[in-house]
Amino acid sequence: MAHGIADEDPTKKEIIDSPKVIDQKLEQLADWIRNAKHFIVFTGHIPDFRSSINTILPTGPGVWELRDHPGVKRSPTAFTVNMTKAIPSATHMALVELARQNLLQFVVSQNIDGLHLRSGLPSTLIAELHGNSNLEVCKKCQTKCLRDYRTRTAVKAHDHQTTRKCSKCRSTLYDSIINFGESLPKQELEASFEHARKADVCLVLGSSLRVTPAADIPQMVGKRGGKLIIG
Repeated sequence: MAHGIADEDPTKKEIIDSPKVIDQKLEQLADWIRNAKHFIVFTGHIPDFRSSINTILPTGPGVWELRDHPGVKRSPTAFTVNMTKAIPSATHMALVELARQNLLQFVVSQNIDGLHLRSGLPSTLIAELHGNSNLEVCKKCQTKCLRDYRTRTAVKAHDHQTTRKCSKCRSTLYDSIINFGESLPKQELEASFEHARKADVCLVLGSSLRVTPAADIPQMVGKRGGKLIIG
């Protein structure tokens, strides 16, 4: 089940390394990836610097914070972004290349933007734990339909029916988004933990690791003695 975030730890501070230290750490990371037996990547938000979409949005508290802290008010400058205009970034494409070279075994994503699949990453190499805003599924015949538009049409949080029908069995299609209090997709979650049990190197990109149970996946790698790199 998708849970909210914990309170901020005031003792934790962001550390900014010098360019020299960053280069040294990148060389070490590259060496770990080359020599890894099972390398996985856990992704949160990966900025898209090549599109017209801002990578830092003045939205104020997000939906997770608003849910867990009812007294917090959303910023009056908050706005929404049309993610269908986004394109895969250099980071997305780098992961595709690592997979092509058989250096990357699996990607676990908290994103719903669908950019990993649009980048060309094979669907067999990714678990989208919180769904995909472009994906709708048929619960009867298990057909999956990947669209070039946002599939969600429902207004109520736990209503996932879309206005479309399955082309194979004509049953109702459902969006794949996971909202608060809903269970994460069983197959994707099991695959994620299975790869975490095998992984000796895990790279975390763009995630605070505060939303469970997704955050438990990279932590499992670290607890097993694997290398856990948080970027």
